[in-house]
Amino acid sequence: MYKILIGIFLSVLCLRAECQMRFEEGSFTSVLEKAKQEKRMVFVDCYTSWCGPCKLMLQDVFSREDVGQFMNARFVNLKLDMEKGEGPELARKYQVKVYPTFLILNENGEVIHRMVGGMKVEDFLQNVQDGTGEYSLYSYEKRYAGGERDSRFVYKYIETLSKAFMKERMEQVLHEYWATLANQEKSNRENWSLVKRFVRDPLLPEYEYLLEHKGDFEAVVGKENVDRKIYDDLYPLIANNCNEIIFNEKADASQLLASYKRWITISNIERGDYLSDIVDFTEAFLADDLKKALKMYDKKFALLDNDARFSATLQLNCMLLRKGDARTCKRGLDSILKTMKACGWSEENPMFASVISGLKDKLKDKK
Repeated sequence: MYKILIGIFLSVLCLRAECQMRFEEGSFTSVLEKAKQEKRMVFVDCYTSWCGPCKLMLQDVFSREDVGQFMNARFVNLKLDMEKGEGPELARKYQVKVYPTFLILNENGEVIHRMVGGMKVEDFLQNVQDGTGEYSLYSYEKRYAGGERDSRFVYKYIETLSKAFMKERMEQVLHEYWATLANQEKSNRENWSLVKRFVRDPLLPEYEYLLEHKGDFEAVVGKENVDRKIYDDLYPLIANNCNEIIFNEKADASQLLASYKRWITISNIERGDYLSDIVDFTEAFLADDLKKALKMYDKKFALLDNDARFSATLQLNCMLLRKGDARTCKRGLDSILKTMKACGWSEENPMFASVISGLKDKLKDKK
């Protein structure tokens, strides 16, 4: 009886394993050879041992029966640790920089499609289907090379490149398409959708066009929509780099801040004054003018919500620790304590306790 139960158990395990995705154990070359012999494409799971989403894909997606049936019938599947064995060389060849990355290759090892990031079962299967048909990168590239430039097609092609994390190629296609447009076309509703989603870097010439012709876009989609798009682009860029300047120092800081001020001025967006204050606060630090920084913290930043005041508090603390004298540190500590009381932040919170003790220690050192 015991042997029968063991046999049944092992049979179930075998059936389950058979239903899952089957990954080849051989080399990359041997997988390509098998794909040629069986006239199938190759699916490559590019992963690393430390990648959380990679593990979830293996556990929640590749183990599924429906996924196994679909993938095993169409592909020769290969898992590649991109930090071991053939991995680093193939990562360079296929420009794999984000994990997980999934490659669909033809039998010659040429990229048909690329997908990036963890995803649910339904999304994974849909993306694989898209990547083997008319919505694949290969198909889009072929149509683009053939001269197709319809705005909807270009949008979908750029979207596919963006999802594949192919930033350089995406920007190249964007530049080429933009150059074919008359000025009145650039701000139409179809191209606004392209600009809104994929023109996020203010250094791009297309972004410069947006700033300089903001009124044309506002006439089509409204000032509120354009302002929101620009603010959502500029705020994280300015906030993150100003933090970097204050906390870690940063090359070309003055030049960066000058660019930010220019973009804010040209755009004339709602809440642009707050972005300007972030820049001015950072400029005061660069100029060793902590008196101005303290005045801004006490006056302008006191009017902000708690999240913004929290960021300014950490910035001010770093400014004082790095450049403050006894007088400015004492005044700064008083201002921070006042802000903590107004915002309901406890001195027992480990972060604020560290801020207070750090400034008190500096005051002792200055005596």
